[in-house]
Amino acid sequence: MTSTTSSPPARHRNPVLVVIDILASVILLILGGAIALTVITYALAFGGFQVECGTGPYDGIVCNPVVLNIVVYGLLAITIIAFFLGLGMVIVNIIRKKITFFWPLGAIILTLLFFYLGAWIAGMTVPTA
Repeated sequence: MTSTTSSPPARHRNPVLVVIDILASVILLILGGAIALTVITYALAFGGFQVECGTGPYDGIVCNPVVLNIVVYGLLAITIIAFFLGLGMVIVNIIRKKITFFWPLGAIILTLLFFYLGAWIAGMTVPTA
């Protein structure tokens, strides 16, 4: 008895949809790069919030430089990692012939979510007038 095992036939993808998927991925990566640069610019501006802190007793995280540094470096790290993860997975999925546009879309959503979280935390550290 000879057993012949064969792999299932490869699924053929519509060439038009492949081109649309790759173009959508490239457009999303360009948009993600622009958003990443904007988030990095704002994250570095959050570091300047410490200038607003004068003398005076503040409670909680108001005028806390440690919290501001965590927000700034956290936003920088998350933004850079999310963008390059999206870029890398697009390349990998193009090679593997899989759908690619979900990765840069996820990177954009992740970057924006953490930006708003970081902006909210940084806003709590600024003293009220």
